[in-house]
Amino acid sequence: MKTTRIVIAGGGFAGLYAAMHFNKRLARRADVEVTLISRENFILFTPMLHEVAAGDLYPGDIVNPLRRILRHMKFIDADVQAVDLNARRIHCIASVADRELEFEFDHLLLTLGSETNFFNMDGVRDWSVTMKSLSDAALLRNRMVALLEEASLQNDEASRRQLLTFVTAGGGFSGTETTGAVNDFVRETVRYYPQLREELIRVVVVHPGNFILPELGEELGRYAERKLRERKVEVIKGPRVANYDGVVVTLSDGTSIPAATLIWTAGVKPSP
Repeated sequence: MKTTRIVIAGGGFAGLYAAMHFNKRLARRADVEVTLISRENFILFTPMLHEVAAGDLYPGDIVNPLRRILRHMKFIDADVQAVDLNARRIHCIASVADRELEFEFDHLLLTLGSETNFFNMDGVRDWSVTMKSLSDAALLRNRMVALLEEASLQNDEASRRQLLTFVTAGGGFSGTETTGAVNDFVRETVRYYPQLREELIRVVVVHPGNFILPELGEELGRYAERKLRERKVEVIKGPRVANYDGVVVTLSDGTSIPAATLIWTAGVKPSP
């Protein structure tokens, strides 16, 4: 009996939901072999990463092991390197020893997701903070605490303001939610630093469109902007971030914002 081999490359939302469908409908059939290949052995609920960064959720609250979800199909923890469509083979690297693996397939579902797009801006790529993984969220949280500590040791007010300025590039879902989480965390935490004043904190979101949250439409976008402004967040619309050198954020209209942190949520591109 010929076995039909189905390979799903990528364990994000699309790959997981396809795998769950096959796990329910096909995985117990003797003539079908379903394999999911993912670089992580868990699914990460990325829309709530900002809550981990702000300390409102533990990392374990937004992850779920793939092996626990998919009990009737084959799972491989590996990074897809290449696909040979003519030979119907997929090449992967797995484990800490960089073991090379190869799988044959009759049907291939590519759900490799996206990666951050820095639009060829080397400074932004080298110096900015992203929000795509648990390590990104942990890094941002640790960075906010470290900058508060560093600012408390500074005597120069301009240096303190620069350390406590947080700029987010991109006013979509990720950028807006992360901005709100950063703003709440820093303003709530600064009261434990008697050397610092809340007035030193500056939180800015830069969005090239006419309103933030374009996914939700203009009415809700302008409502969200009003709520952010009420919480002392600056919303800059029109220009986009053009450069960052780790010290100053430069916008496309020439505006310069001294800032120790640039959070980049301004775009993604397909996984190569």
